[in-house]
Amino acid sequence: MAGHSKWSNIKHRKQRQDKKRAKLFSKLVKEIIVEARKNPDPDDNPTLASVIERARDADMPKENIQRALKKAQGKLEGQDVQSIVYEGYGPAGVALMIKAETDNRNRTSTQLKNIFDSHGGELGSEGCVRWIFTRQGVITVDSSSLNGVDDEEFQLQAIEAGVQDIEEKDSQIKMYCEPDDLREVAGQIEQLVGSVDSELVMNPQKYVEGDGSTKENVQSLIDELEENQDVFSIFHNYKPLL
Repeated sequence: MAGHSKWSNIKHRKQRQDKKRAKLFSKLVKEIIVEARKNPDPDDNPTLASVIERARDADMPKENIQRALKKAQGKLEGQDVQSIVYEGYGPAGVALMIKAETDNRNRTSTQLKNIFDSHGGELGSEGCVRWIFTRQGVITVDSSSLNGVDDEEFQLQAIEAGVQDIEEKDSQIKMYCEPDDLREVAGQIEQLVGSVDSELVMNPQKYVEGDGSTKENVQSLIDELEENQDVFSIFHNYKPLL
């Protein structure tokens, strides 16, 4: 029985890993399609190049990446993937913006509404929480990629490239810029350090603070939203009390 129990545990662990891997692949494929529709040339689209690099790091088969690129260019018959932003309120009035990549808008809307309802929240109408957030471009690099470049000199060059603010945490350097300048600024930073991750984010201008049950309820809602196959990214204004 002990051996059987060990086998069951291994089997269940593998199933969880496979499910997580499939979910990651699905999201990466959708992201590749969305970015490739903007500009299919990775050499001229640093965001697309970054997504492809992340897909390779995740061991996504080359065929999957090429298929996604072809689908974005209309060279394959496939599902029409749309980028949609949903807005709503969670526990304690926490504001959430959810970016989804979906081939079925009705399905995704229904699923997200049910998730909000089950956590005492409400999926709202367009614009209901957008005023709380500011759209920004963010470029992330690993500090190890500086390759001996003086940190102060790097920051000066980043500012000259158009970076407005810089945050350093652990081994990551996050640089913020105007959203419309993201592609150009990311390209210049890439010339300094090599590969970068770049994306558009929604930064909250006001926060809802809380701990205990509030923290648990908010995190539970976010966790379930992240498990949805169509959800690409989540922005919120919850700040845990220290």
